[in-house]
Amino acid sequence: MKIKWNKILLLVGMAFYVYGLKLAYTDFISPVFTYFGFINLHPSTSEQFVSIVFVFIPLLWSNTHAYRPSRIVYWILYMMVYVPAMIVPDYVRMDNFDEILILKCVLLFCMALLYMTANFKLIPIYYVKIKTKVMMILITLFSLSLWGIIVHTFGIHFNFSQVDDVYDLREAYREQVNRFSGYAINWQSKIVNALLLALGFVNKNKLLICIGVLGQLFIFSITGQKSVALSSVFIIVIIFCLRKNGRNFVLYFVYGITALVFLTMALDLMTNSSEYTSLFIRRMLITPGLLLSYYFDFFSVNPQVHLSHSILEPFMTYPYDQLPPFLIGEHYFGRPDLAANANIWADGYANFGYAGIIGFTVLLVGILYLYDSISEHRNFIVSAALIAMPAWSLVDTSLITSLLTHGILIAFIINYFLKTERKADPLYERNHRFKLRSSLE
Repeated sequence: MKIKWNKILLLVGMAFYVYGLKLAYTDFISPVFTYFGFINLHPSTSEQFVSIVFVFIPLLWSNTHAYRPSRIVYWILYMMVYVPAMIVPDYVRMDNFDEILILKCVLLFCMALLYMTANFKLIPIYYVKIKTKVMMILITLFSLSLWGIIVHTFGIHFNFSQVDDVYDLREAYREQVNRFSGYAINWQSKIVNALLLALGFVNKNKLLICIGVLGQLFIFSITGQKSVALSSVFIIVIIFCLRKNGRNFVLYFVYGITALVFLTMALDLMTNSSEYTSLFIRRMLITPGLLLSYYFDFFSVNPQVHLSHSILEPFMTYPYDQLPPFLIGEHYFGRPDLAANANIWADGYANFGYAGIIGFTVLLVGILYLYDSISEHRNFIVSAALIAMPAWSLVDTSLITSLLTHGILIAFIINYFLKTERKADPLYERNHRFKLRSSLE
């Protein structure tokens, strides 16, 4: 019997990742941020064991490579939303053997749905032929128009003297931003700059890479949003992990995030602070799980909103005087001005309960399936980089908001019209039927 070493390495990597998250929460985050809701109720061994079982079940059907963009989205949601959603509630809830077990089962089902997306037989896509040079000119004009809106709204200045106090930057940004400049910031940082980085690496063009990175830094100097500054690193890491058409992407990705978790704890130990764990672990990895727990607890006993604050607003009456993120911010954090923006599944539960979680997942599956089909004859790294940042936004944003505001539709348009050369790989260039596969090694 052949030993599947990649599968063993994946299990080992995930074991270290789970241990790292737990250690970071109990020893670094909770002691400092208890006042902010990151409490530690010292869950029992049985509660923690059940949560870990939920974490590892998806690994039974998972392999260690990504051959379609939908798999990139799957692993982003698994590592940054699903795993924290299994672990973090144990520490903040009195009873983890109540209805939250149903929530975890529903999330597990949703992960299976997302994973199967890459096994569907792709539909044939008719491409409208536009010369690559013409498309690049159009993208350049689009980018220049976005920069024009940004500069007109915020001016030309690098506020790096204020980077140490990002809250001042964010406050100034909120006072100046409007609907158009908000879209411009999101589309430029999450789509255009990501495209420049991907094209730069694929074509070995250092100029494009520099433009993409500098663009992100400039936008960070305006917004003070650390996610913008980190996004350059995130995209570069994704591109690095996608070498050889995504073979062993999962191992690179899992071990990369795990290394980040332990590195940040080591840095805080050396500096006797909580700055690094707060930025990289609390904000990026722990908070999505915490907020999903809070959304679940709140909307289990209070009226769900049924999109009455969104696309169904003309047809329904919204039952609250605040939007859901501000409701959670006031109820659990004691700050009515805090927007506790939640992920795709927390938003789904706030709207329609379990049906909302499954419904939005099915919608995401359809979106990713169409994106996979469009990407079949496009460069894999470019296609993946275009969808990676909008997928990252699903960690703390609803699917409906991500479609337009965070650029999913823009990624579709660019990937459809921009012809990029796909590197041939006979081992993985195949259609996969609707079935779960334990491995493809």
